[in-house]
Amino acid sequence: MKILPMILLPLMATATFADTSLTFTNKKDNVSMKMQVAGHKMRATSVGDNSSYMIYDAANTTFTMVDTKGKSYFVMDKEAIASLSDIGAMMDRMLEKQLADMPAEQRQMMRGMLEGALKSQMPKEMPKAEYKLTGKTKSYNGFDCQVVKKKLKRKKSEFCVTDYSTIGMSKGEYNVIESFQGVISNMAQQFGADKSMDFSELGDFVPVNYNQAGEQGTLSEVSHESLDSSLFVMPSGYERQEMPF
Repeated sequence: MKILPMILLPLMATATFADTSLTFTNKKDNVSMKMQVAGHKMRATSVGDNSSYMIYDAANTTFTMVDTKGKSYFVMDKEAIASLSDIGAMMDRMLEKQLADMPAEQRQMMRGMLEGALKSQMPKEMPKAEYKLTGKTKSYNGFDCQVVKKKLKRKKSEFCVTDYSTIGMSKGEYNVIESFQGVISNMAQQFGADKSMDFSELGDFVPVNYNQAGEQGTLSEVSHESLDSSLFVMPSGYERQEMPF
């Protein structure tokens, strides 16, 4: 299965970008997620203490995961994402790294033992999640939206979505979010832990409310103030780490 679809952003070169910040809060009015979009980049923070965040660059399909407490980060580029589609090849790379310093006569025996242990822990591929508009509408904090049900095996989630234009977002900004959602959805399907939000088959939607996997958030603030470019670059003094496979 090819995990990384060909993502084309045909309007990226010509669309006019405006900065947009979307803030989601939970039932206790604490920030549950913040999405900030400027140009072809998006910064997403899903923890209230801002101890970690992710920067997505839609121009080259690159994720940078940042740990502010440990002052470290790791980068997952297009090639790394594509390599995840081949579990066997990924296991081979992991085993070669583990066995690199072992004598040749012991390597084959240990390889068989480790390979079995790795296979038992590898997640199983999930079916593609099904999204469906229910025909119902709701309103949250003055944002009217349409109810969407997501079904993945026996698990069900609910969202309320609106067209990106109704919150003042540009087409260019939406392209960034749509690209991000598509990649995350495919990765989630591959590794069996789907908390993604991919509404592309239903329309050009962004979430106003989400409730899935025990996580809940409601759009409480939309801002189009200019964002400082430093939000989308790595802070100085941070150490790059290897991918935590």
